[in-house]
Amino acid sequence: MFNDFEMMVRSIGDIPPVPAVAAKVLQLLQDPTTSVKKLADTIAHDPGTSARILKLANSVYYGQQRNVTTLERAIILLGEIKVKNLVVETSLRGLNKSFHALEKTLWEDSIGCASAARIIAEHLESADSEEAFLAGLFRHLGKMVMLGCHPESYRHVLEIVAEGKGELVDVERAYFAYSHEKIGAALLDHWNFPPSLVQVTLHHHDLIFGETEEEVRQLAAIVNLAGGLCASLGIGRKSSAAEQSPIDTPGARMLTLSQETLDEILADFQQTFPRERDFFLVSAD
Repeated sequence: MFNDFEMMVRSIGDIPPVPAVAAKVLQLLQDPTTSVKKLADTIAHDPGTSARILKLANSVYYGQQRNVTTLERAIILLGEIKVKNLVVETSLRGLNKSFHALEKTLWEDSIGCASAARIIAEHLESADSEEAFLAGLFRHLGKMVMLGCHPESYRHVLEIVAEGKGELVDVERAYFAYSHEKIGAALLDHWNFPPSLVQVTLHHHDLIFGETEEEVRQLAAIVNLAGGLCASLGIGRKSSAAEQSPIDTPGARMLTLSQETLDEILADFQQTFPRERDFFLVSAD
């Protein structure tokens, strides 16, 4: 999409492989004629994802009285949307070689943003809610990759920012040449994910676009606001960002939201997020 995307990808060093199963699952689910068997056969190519799906289907979370032993049965039980989200989330989790406190914090931030983005899209009906979920999930893909490929350097970047010695984007550029949103967008483009997800990942902070579809602008604004909701509640952070109200985020301004509408969205998110978090926690343990 951009001439320097391949240069960005090369700058990462140890380039993560394309999440082939996740990409194929997304493609299959766009086709209404896709059978559960075909979906199960595709997921079966990734043993780790298959095991997580079966484990979740057999957990107390779903209260099954007999063992679920096949992927087809597990997909029927969980539903295609939850399976899709689990497959993509598993692929992102696989970008990190470990899953310690910082990785868990980034993961919670991604799940929180994805969940909030879906709720905002449902309330506003200005974007597909499941595309919004994926856009929120991919928002900080670059951070995951930078931490996975260069853990010590990226931890140092975050320490500098936490000490108030620089803005994240500036410190990232000093250590990695590119900031996380550009790295994330470059990888999504390299992996042949839809251009809308690439654009939203690239512009979720600044919301500055050239010529692009209004739908992409709306989706980016939704993800920006979703990130603000997470920050205000301390999701994916050590503490809440009380200095900025979600209504003051660029996304809320672009969407021209009233405080009343935002309060409704926030209440819905606070009720829904624990279930989303538990869904992925159950499958991750």
